Amino acid sequence: MTETDVRRFAYRQGPGKGLFGGAIEIDDSAPTTAALPPAAARGATGHPLPHGTVALLRAAPYPHGRTETATADRAGHVLLTAFGLQRREPSNRFNDHRVVASVRSKFPVHVFTVSGRGAGYLDLYRHALVDLDLPSSEVPPPLGDLDVVLAARYTDLPTPYGRLRCALGDLETGINIRSLLVAAQLAGVRAQLSLDGDGSAAAARMIRAAGPGRWSAPARVALSGLVAPIGGQALPGTAADPTVFEAPDRLLAAETGHPSLDEAEQVNRHRFAARLPLAAPAPGIPSATAAAAPAGTGWDGVFWNRSAGRVPDRLSGFSGRPVRLPESAVQEFLAWAAVPAPSPELAEIGQRVRLLVALQNVGGRLTGYYEVARDGLRPVREDPAVMNSLQAAFGYPVSPGTDCGLRHASMVWTYAVDVPALLADLGPAAWSLLQLWCGWTAHGLELAAAALGLYARPARSYDEFRVQRLAALPRRTVPVFMTVCGRSRFAEPMLDLRT
Repeated sequence: MTETDVRRFAYRQGPGKGLFGGAIEIDDSAPTTAALPPAAARGATGHPLPHGTVALLRAAPYPHGRTETATADRAGHVLLTAFGLQRREPSNRFNDHRVVASVRSKFPVHVFTVSGRGAGYLDLYRHALVDLDLPSSEVPPPLGDLDVVLAARYTDLPTPYGRLRCALGDLETGINIRSLLVAAQLAGVRAQLSLDGDGSAAAARMIRAAGPGRWSAPARVALSGLVAPIGGQALPGTAADPTVFEAPDRLLAAETGHPSLDEAEQVNRHRFAARLPLAAPAPGIPSATAAAAPAGTGWDGVFWNRSAGRVPDRLSGFSGRPVRLPESAVQEFLAWAAVPAPSPELAEIGQRVRLLVALQNVGGRLTGYYEVARDGLRPVREDPAVMNSLQAAFGYPVSPGTDCGLRHASMVWTYAVDVPALLADLGPAAWSLLQLWCGWTAHGLELAAAALGLYARPARSYDEFRVQRLAALPRRTVPVFMTVCGRSRFAEPMLDLRT
């Protein structure tokens, strides 16, 4: 796939989606492979994860508190902090909720581990790192004490998403990378991101050996300063009846051949060709924030509050209500957005992206669009009706089965870039790296929102040309991602799944 092919691929799932396909319609009763562990991760041995992560996080004040734990349990607490189950929402059509956001709560990004003691698979419902039943020749050597390998399985997302599953998989990988680096920083663990093509290809071979499917190019994060978990321990409970996996395995085999995934695989090849050195250790948490969060906020509350929005009565979408936020709130978001992505290549991508935000009822600022600059926010366009206009440009309107609270949002963050220029300057792998950067930045905004009791909804469903005009963007610069933030109008008691 050439640079021109990648440009076409990007266009067909962005500005050209109205020409090359209609609106995506999802039957939520149709099965996916989302809950299916890889074939090699269904055994009865592994490493049980520790309990008490939520207590450790409760004792760590936001934003600069740190968790204190025994060295032997540190790896497990880091994994649960980064990816753990949080809650089940009775009225939500999509459960369960984790620390990270995911399309329809499908969580296509799977978490593998590699150490000198072998390879494992994070199974949150078994509360364990399950041993991967693989020969040692299929397991790449680790870069740190414990490597965390992140890869998205495209068939976990509903088939109608088509080629968009490629971008969504990379976006969620970027979200998971940020979540892992935040967790590592909270535990005092050194974390380094590797996107090198050779290392990614070796990790991809391990993942393919662990189970069939179409996977994104993996990202590896090397963790140092902890003890790798010891596998081989008998896990609680009895082994699953193999017949449980028969139907989803047949679905996986069928969906793996979907034509749209051929394009995704070709895009991945550019990542495998990239020669990117191991990045320096990088933080996920800003060194200074605006201290806008309520006093006494602990990290457990931040992760619990992380939400893409809620609606009642099993509707889809998200509700909202008007609220006035202080100026410190937008400064909190800016601090999280300013944390550079954890590799020179991703940081270079970030330099090419224009990050803008539409504000409504924030401090004393006029309603309208602003652009993030080195010294803060630069006014772009005053528009008292900007949120109503953005709602009209959003991908799904208010209907009897759908709510959309965008008109009441406090902030709409918009990520925009000249895609042809980006690919011409940095090569065809830049499309995939752009998605990682957007995910990295989006999760920072999600945590800032959660600390302030706001929702933060990542979105790719909108009319690019209308948003482009609202944000006063040049013709070649198109919005590639969006994060809507505000106060939810709906709340209800929720089932706590934390340990």
